[in-house]
Amino acid sequence: MTGRHSINAVNLHAGYGTEDIVKSVSCSFAEGTFTGIIGPNGSGKTTLLRVFSRVIPSSGFLELNGKAVIDYTPAELGMALGFVPQDEGRPFSYTVMQVVLMARYARTSRFAALTPDDYTRCHRALAETGVTHLADRSIRTLSGGEWQRVLIARALAQDTKLLLLDEPTSHLDLSHQSDVLCLMRRLAGSGSTIIGVFHDLNLAALFCDRLIMINDGKVVADDTPAQVLTPEKIREIYGADVITSVHPATGRIFLMPLATTTGSITPDKLPNVLVISGGGSGTDLLHFLSRKGYTLTAGILATTDTDYLTAKALGIPCIAVLPFSQIPAHSLEKLRSMLSRADRIILSSHPVGSGNLPVLTVLRETDPTRIIIHVPEGRNFPSYDFAKGSAAAVLIDLCAAGAQCTSSFNGILELLDTTPHKTQQPPE
Repeated sequence: MTGRHSINAVNLHAGYGTEDIVKSVSCSFAEGTFTGIIGPNGSGKTTLLRVFSRVIPSSGFLELNGKAVIDYTPAELGMALGFVPQDEGRPFSYTVMQVVLMARYARTSRFAALTPDDYTRCHRALAETGVTHLADRSIRTLSGGEWQRVLIARALAQDTKLLLLDEPTSHLDLSHQSDVLCLMRRLAGSGSTIIGVFHDLNLAALFCDRLIMINDGKVVADDTPAQVLTPEKIREIYGADVITSVHPATGRIFLMPLATTTGSITPDKLPNVLVISGGGSGTDLLHFLSRKGYTLTAGILATTDTDYLTAKALGIPCIAVLPFSQIPAHSLEKLRSMLSRADRIILSSHPVGSGNLPVLTVLRETDPTRIIIHVPEGRNFPSYDFAKGSAAAVLIDLCAAGAQCTSSFNGILELLDTTPHKTQQPPE
């Protein structure tokens, strides 16, 4: 990245007729970057891209490569930026090559013939988008995905350092999505400025350096994908619940949508449930109980634990502690307070060592008949014990005193509907 801005916009307003769709937008785009513009349907993403390309007029200040956009002639603009629309009509039966060659006319005089170099550049654009074999085909015979790649090839053939892409992967299959976006990343790496509108947030997070989130025509977030795609911001702007995590292979953030609670469940008629888990053992259980409408808390969890990320995404209160450290006394006091307020307690079987053994010790202080222990089929207490037998001993004592054991989530639901007071045998 050189720091030079390809586009600089200040207080942009634009729309159709008397209605502003883009409102007070200010942003700039540096050379050598790939920026994604995201937001809900109708938020103004495509309109903003059209403003940048001068397809629709705007008020405010808009500069392209240090020069006001309004001062560009059409030919100059064609040499400065390439624009890929979501779709484009195909009223004439041009061949693919003819359409791509049209990109070169901005670089010639009105009546001049195209040169061998123009043809070479167009052939390279066809190859870069994987449509060389379609060069002589009529554009009317192409599928939506093929036509999308031809439009991208046409933009590439303009040989501009700025590309504007409106949903560039909307008609493409998985393989071609990856091919196109990898190509965009390479172009950004070589100094081009790439700006794309995305509906697929995971694709935007994987390939873009920066995301600008638009809502109601205004910029509501502008930062790295990890800073923009937070569960709180997604819930606020999209009205959707997600979990965010970092993919181990890419190091990039990705989103996992959560199912919403439906049906006639009345949460205030269900018991308040405290789930004690760790090491990812409670993630599916928290999802399951949340969908059923239970009011949940999630005990003590390390901030790197998948269960912690799940609790945060679902808005479930928990007690955060640092990973790989002794649990502080004040966190154990908070846990005691949670235990006192919970109607039922579910202990999800998870690895227990000296660091988190105090949690089980605190459990000894509560009425064991309120405790349900989830032990998956084929597992037993010693298989989770990394505290030299101390953890298994606590769990066995809890069962002997009246805690209930089950191996399934449906079994948990059945036990939540009852308040038995009987001795349970631990799993063999």
